Amino acid sequence: MATIQLDFTNLCAAQDMIAIIQKERNCTVQEAILFSINSANCKSIMATGWASIAYSLWGHDDPERKWLFLNSPKVDVEFSETDIKYLKKVAKAEKVKVATAVCYFLVFTMQSLGYHI
Repeated sequence: MATIQLDFTNLCAAQDMIAIIQKERNCTVQEAILFSINSANCKSIMATGWASIAYSLWGHDDPERKWLFLNSPKVDVEFSETDIKYLKKVAKAEKVKVATAVCYFLVFTMQSLGYHI
């Protein structure tokens, strides 16, 4: 296990997605993030190659909707070794930081929950 502080201050789409997952699953910010980090999402991110595009387009289907924001955009999350493996794999393949890799996992979680990405 390793605790990583993620800073979503300038990642508004990520904050919105986390808040939506929280509401749907009645969970904490940390639990929402951990829910997103999984093998299926990792495989999808790696196979499709369009995670960065999907993330940048988040919310385009309803541009008038007010996005949700976290009370505290800096979040400490305790990741398992498996979670870290998935995050590092995506971060390396996409050439992004870990926080951005988390964003990509969030996008694919939103898709699995039925949201338009």
